[in-house]
Amino acid sequence: MAAGKDRGKDRGKNRGRDRGADAGVQTPAARFFRSARQCRARDLTQLSILAELVQGISKLIHALQKERGATSIFLGSGGATFADRLALRIAESREIETLVRERLEHIDVRLDRISVGARFYTRVALAFLALDTLPQTRQRIAALTLTPQDAVKAFSDVIGRLLAVGFETADIAADPATSRALVALVNFSQGKEYAGQERATAGAAFSRGRFDAAEQRRLQYLASAQDQALRIFAEFADPAQVAAADELAAGADALEVQRVRRIALDPRSCGEQPLGVAADHWYEVTTRRIDAMKLIEDRLAAELGTLCAAKLAEAQTPASSLTDAMHADGIRATAAVAMLITDADPALNSLGLDAGIGFYALDGTLDGALPTPMRSILDVVEAQSRRIDDVSSQLETARTALAERKLIDRAKGVLMKNRRLTEADAYELLRHTAMSQNRRLVDIAEAVLSMADMLKV
Repeated sequence: MAAGKDRGKDRGKNRGRDRGADAGVQTPAARFFRSARQCRARDLTQLSILAELVQGISKLIHALQKERGATSIFLGSGGATFADRLALRIAESREIETLVRERLEHIDVRLDRISVGARFYTRVALAFLALDTLPQTRQRIAALTLTPQDAVKAFSDVIGRLLAVGFETADIAADPATSRALVALVNFSQGKEYAGQERATAGAAFSRGRFDAAEQRRLQYLASAQDQALRIFAEFADPAQVAAADELAAGADALEVQRVRRIALDPRSCGEQPLGVAADHWYEVTTRRIDAMKLIEDRLAAELGTLCAAKLAEAQTPASSLTDAMHADGIRATAAVAMLITDADPALNSLGLDAGIGFYALDGTLDGALPTPMRSILDVVEAQSRRIDDVSSQLETARTALAERKLIDRAKGVLMKNRRLTEADAYELLRHTAMSQNRRLVDIAEAVLSMADMLKV
């Protein structure tokens, strides 16, 4: 009887321990850890879908970059060269665009609309609007009614909208490893886009036979912008990809690009003497370099997809204990350490590039070898994506100011001839009229020109 009572007590104790264990699983901490892992799995699933989309967009951007380069030489030569090559580039771009449009059009069906957010879908909407401008742009190019600079801007605007869609993936890259991979990818993509703009800008000048000061300043900007984007890429990328980029930078094509760039930036290139570089040669060597960059970009995108898949599998594996859950979700008992990093380069600032500013967290488990970007650095990456649009806006502003100056000069000529005024007096009359009527000076100039017939000029 005593032994039976003891066995009964033992069974009771075991049932009590079992109930305690079951109760422990139901604690608020365990429940919220489980919810956190479910949210993380959802975010990683969406990031995997977006990584596939980024790969498709990357192919379209690459095709449009090639089309932009061929277009600039076609227009720079007045339609005399590159017509056949441009037709091939257009056909390639259209084929890839059809596939990307289909993916973009149905992306909301595959994603959680609420968790992805309005910003992403706004980017997609703007990308569709930008793609819709391509047919008209191509018609104007075929009719030779666009300048090379305007064509470069038109394509750069479209590419900028497509890049912005990819950059929005940063909003759900909460895992440190995927954050690093994403920062590396978007900065490398941006460096490649700057290289594409350089190809187009210099291609138009080489086909024309000379550069102007504005084109030289832009080339200098684009060269510095490439260096900055690739430097940030090197800070976050896998060592193997950094080594591949370094090997490319030391290769024959990259060295030839630097040699021809020096010719383009030489002040004598703005004169009448021959440049000694054919537009075809510039296009071929820069295209080989950018194609090689595309291979590295593809590997970065593939590695990001593989990393997302591995992280998703980890997040979907049930944790056997609270300690395992904390470890799987990257939760540490130590306090976080962060640094504010600034990259103030006077040479870049003088060209209009902002200093690189961002917060980085130190992860002791990685021996401090790689910085972990916190949320603010992703905002910095997004700000960089807007620089493409900013450059285009600055060029448009400068072009508008030049056009307005020409109108004002013509209006001064009308007044000087009709009213027998000096140039200073004609300008003062325009300025005084604008002030008295609270109108812009260029509006008054346009009014004077519209009245030229009545003034018997």
